[in-house]
Amino acid sequence: MRTSLLIAAVGISVSLLVGACGKKNDASESSLGEAISADMKTNRGLLCLNRSGRGPYVFPSAYTDRDLNEYSAAALREQLAALEKAGLIARAAPTTANANAKQNGIAYSLTGNGQKYAVETARQPGDPNATADSRVWMLCYARVKLDKVAAWTEPDPTAHRSDVTYTYKLEDVASWMDDRDIKRAFPEVTAADRESGETKLHVTLEQRPDGWARVD
Repeated sequence: MRTSLLIAAVGISVSLLVGACGKKNDASESSLGEAISADMKTNRGLLCLNRSGRGPYVFPSAYTDRDLNEYSAAALREQLAALEKAGLIARAAPTTANANAKQNGIAYSLTGNGQKYAVETARQPGDPNATADSRVWMLCYARVKLDKVAAWTEPDPTAHRSDVTYTYKLEDVASWMDDRDIKRAFPEVTAADRESGETKLHVTLEQRPDGWARVD
């Protein structure tokens, strides 16, 4: 009798485990949404400012008069002015650490407030505005959060992948995101706010033994 009960208990446990795994691997709004939400909690879920034509920001950084006065640098000038006005960066005299600075160059560094929104990232070689002690930063103004899963394709039987359509909303929004000069200098800020809850985005998820995961 005891053996029969033990076998029955094991059978129930295995059934529950298989059922739980099955639900996690099913293509459903819940399981796919869970995978998207998990991915959004990484740095990929951050919305960050885009430095005009130059990739992530480097701080400390220095710009020569030529860097800032060329016609093609108009967008960069506007961005730096907006960041300075918002209290995220501050200017200082160029130092010997800056190999590119000329007599009238301008150097910028993050302020204490700017550091609250800065996420360090990999340094790209050859940045003309980097100094000897520069580090590379993403200046982030919000994080995306899953709004809803709108649609998905049936998982491919060979690749075990599904194309998922979803909408997002914003959270952890920086107070300076509403600054008029920031919005003018960084159009992506206005776009992210406008498209929140409206624009449908797409991501490919892969069915794995422990659930769904984003395909890079």
